[in-house]
Formats: sequence, structure tokens, C-alpha cells
Amino acid sequence: MKKGTIEWLEFARRDLEAARILLSSNYLANIVMFHSQQCIEKCLKAFLEEKMIKIPKIHSVVTLYALITREHGASFDFNEEELDMVDLVYIDTRYPGGLGLLPSGFPTYQDAMGIFATAEKVYERISSDLTYENGAGSV
Repeated sequence: MKKGTIEWLEFARRDLEAARILLSSNYLANIVMFHSQQCIEKCLKAFLEEKMIKIPKIHSVVTLYALITREHGASFDFNEEELDMVDLVYIDTRYPGGLGLLPSGFPTYQDAMGIFATAEKVYERISSDLTYENGAGSV
């Protein structure tokens, strides 16, 4: 596995772990969602790095996933509605915007758990796929 790929995955793992730790507080649901989004984004960028596809300077996981499927033909069968939700909450959970962070206000613990579960799934799938392809140890 390329050095850059390993670095992207390590940063993704740290975001995932931060989200896991923060899940202990309902009050921090929006921060859990932010770190979960960051994990997913970095996993997708790790895949692009490994496949030598130019990584755009964007945060949209929907756009990154579309780039992977278009340029590499890979499909991880990620739920597109889940990825849409991740994009929706990226900025909205990080910065106040007219006092309506999500259509219903601050995200709930259940919202955070849903995005966190998506992040876990994306991290496991991409890191295991890249590890298997390269015959390397786990990241």
C-alpha cells in the first residue's frame, strides 16, 4: 500500500475513534457526525490515492464516491441515501446556520449513531479492500 494511502487511512481511523469516544455524550452528537463525515471522506480519498486518481479538494462524499465508480469502476455498494445524509450534515453540524443545523435543529443521538455506523462500514470496507489487494497487514 502506498505511504499516502496509509496516512489517509490512519487519519480516518483517528476520526472514527474520536467519534466513538464522543458517542458517550448526547450533547456532542453534532461533533460525532462531523468526525464520522471526516472518516468517510478520508477513506474515499485513501482509495483514490491508492489508485492514483487525482484527489479533488472537496468534502462531498457523494462526489468522491462517484469519482471512484467513474474513474476506477469500483463499487462498494454504499447506500447512496446514507452518503447524501453525510453530505447534508457536513457543514450543518459544524457551524451554526440560521439556528437550524438540520431541518429539525441540532442532530439527535440517533442521527449521530446512524452516521457513525455508516462511517464504520465505509472504514472497514475500504481499509480491508485495500489491505487485501496489497497483501499488507491491517491499518
